Amino acid sequence: MTRESDIVMRIFAGFGLIVFCLFVLLVLSMTWKMPFHAYQLRIMQIRFRSTMHSLHPVGSQLLAEMRQFGNFGNSNHCDYLVGEFRSSHLSKEALRQRYAAVATSSFVGDRLLEVDVYFIDDDIFTHYPWSRWLQEYLPHERPPINENTYLIFSSNDGNPPDGDIRCH
Repeated sequence: MTRESDIVMRIFAGFGLIVFCLFVLLVLSMTWKMPFHAYQLRIMQIRFRSTMHSLHPVGSQLLAEMRQFGNFGNSNHCDYLVGEFRSSHLSKEALRQRYAAVATSSFVGDRLLEVDVYFIDDDIFTHYPWSRWLQEYLPHERPPINENTYLIFSSNDGNPPDGDIRCH
């Protein structure tokens, strides 16, 4: 009986090993791109920061840096968004003009991304995901008196998910 029980145990161990390897392959096939997307988001943030550093108005103040990754639309794709919440004594129109012709490169560097400006009292911050970002990055921040608080950002939308579950 010991010989037969050893054979049965080896069969079960081999079957268990096969099931475990299949499970690991399934998890890897669904998540292999996750670290790659995080790296691309970091590269995009570094490029955004270096482009914008010299373009901010004198006297403007950095309140918080932001970077987000995921699916912020209605289909199967990945979106990257990097930016800064800032405050400035300049008017909204002057700030819009200041950043109007600015572009930064994407994580690959092969295409330029527009830079947009939204003010925290704009209607967009009442909608998801913008409202969540405002609460996440400026949870206790009170807008400075006689200054405009705004988000300057750049986004790279519509990238393939390549197995990243955060993009579905």
